[in-house]
Amino acid sequence: MFTEILGWLALGAAAGLFAAVLLLWIVRQIFRRYWLVWGLMEPADEPPTSGHAQARRLDGQLRVSGVLCGVAIVGLSACTNSDGIGLFWSCSIFCALLLIQARIDAQTGMLPDRLTLTMLWLGLLFSLFGGWASLEHSVAGAAAGYIVMWLLVAVFRWVTGREAIGRGDFKLSAAIGAWLGIWALPSVWLAASLWLCLTAALDHVLGRQEFRAPRPFGPGLAFGGILVMLSQLN
Repeated sequence: MFTEILGWLALGAAAGLFAAVLLLWIVRQIFRRYWLVWGLMEPADEPPTSGHAQARRLDGQLRVSGVLCGVAIVGLSACTNSDGIGLFWSCSIFCALLLIQARIDAQTGMLPDRLTLTMLWLGLLFSLFGGWASLEHSVAGAAAGYIVMWLLVAVFRWVTGREAIGRGDFKLSAAIGAWLGIWALPSVWLAASLWLCLTAALDHVLGRQEFRAPRPFGPGLAFGGILVMLSQLN
């Protein structure tokens, strides 16, 4: 039995690493071929380069995250008595969508509507057909994921006169709420905020970027969503 478990975990690690490398390749193809199609820039512009250093640092985190996600997903699927294949594919799609958006946001500071809104609708449909949250909690999570973050940013703008995060983060938060339900959102936001503070502190200590320098919130939401998803299904 122990040998079989080790085999499953090794398979999950290999699959996760392969998936992470594949996702990075997909993101690069998006930049090269579909940037204009998605309407993210004018034909005379070039893809943003200011986030290249941060995106490269995120690449290593994505590979590690892919291995951990692969191990966790395969382990959960193997230990589930019913519908292990369905759990495997639903977890894989959820993680893949988040990791792709994390990488794009790290490089460009933008989250394309075609990804965030697609993930939102997939989450609602997933809940409709018996997903991880009831349809009521899924709809409430999508609404709260957008409205609560919008209110927080509006209050921050009123107090400080500065912008905090963009509307793409609102939509990504709503998409995560649609998949995980309304009660998972506080944990997702907490994990995202901790991730952002830790990476900012690490970059400051290593002299790569000032602690108060602007940085995208999408990667934090992505990692927070994955952590909460794995903890809910454990």
